[in-house]
Order: sequence, then structure tokens, then C-alpha cells
Amino acid sequence: MTQIEAFRALGIKRLLGVTFHDKTINDMFAGYFIEAGFDLVAIEGMPVERSRRQTISCEEIYSHIKNLFFKHSDVDGIYLQGSGTWRAIDVVPLEEDLGIPVVHPVAARVWYVQKRLRIRQPVKGAGRLLEQMP
Repeated sequence: MTQIEAFRALGIKRLLGVTFHDKTINDMFAGYFIEAGFDLVAIEGMPVERSRRQTISCEEIYSHIKNLFFKHSDVDGIYLQGSGTWRAIDVVPLEEDLGIPVVHPVAARVWYVQKRLRIRQPVKGAGRLLEQMP
């Protein structure tokens, strides 16, 4: 729910999802986003062994996401599915380089809680969602 609200607040309609999950779980998320009215161009997993997910380098993640973006460049936003597998700080260079919003689940929750509580505490350098607080 928080991610859906974040997509809408950022004006994202065509979405690319990136996960560490397999096709079965990705298909579940795809159905949810499509049912919510988004044009999900693709939701693709990063082929990394479970034991390596917490130690994979920022450079590997960045390169993988950037390659997926080049493959599906007709999107208005990227969604990184999975709170514990992506580092929120990875969002900022991706947004700057690709020129589109990147939604991280933790940032979406922080933004949504502030929105619901009518608090506006932007976080500079934390990506569009938390910096602009749309």
C-alpha cells in the first residue's frame, strides 16, 4: 500500500520492478501492481544466491538495475522490491543517473507515515520521495 501511494505521489504510471525473488513471487507482485492500475513493464529478479544478498556490492546492484533500465527504458519509475535486500542509499545515484524516481520500500513507508501524521520532515540526499515529500 505504501509503495502504491508513493508511485502515485511521484507520478509513476509505467513501472519497472527489480527484486531478488523468483518468477512465482514476482508474478504475485506483478498482479498486485497491475490490479492497482499501473503499467508494469517488467518485474525482474536479480540472479544472486540467497547467502550473497546481504553482501553483494553496490556496484553490482547499480550495474544490474541500470542494465534493466536500458532494456526497459520507457518507464517513469523503478521499484526495488524487498526491504532487507536493497540499501536505501543506493537510490540516490540511480535517480540522478537515470533521471527517474526509484522507490525503495523503507523510504516509501517513512514517507507514508509522515503523510498520514501530517508531518513534513524532508531528508536531503535520501532520494526524491523523502527529499521532495510529494
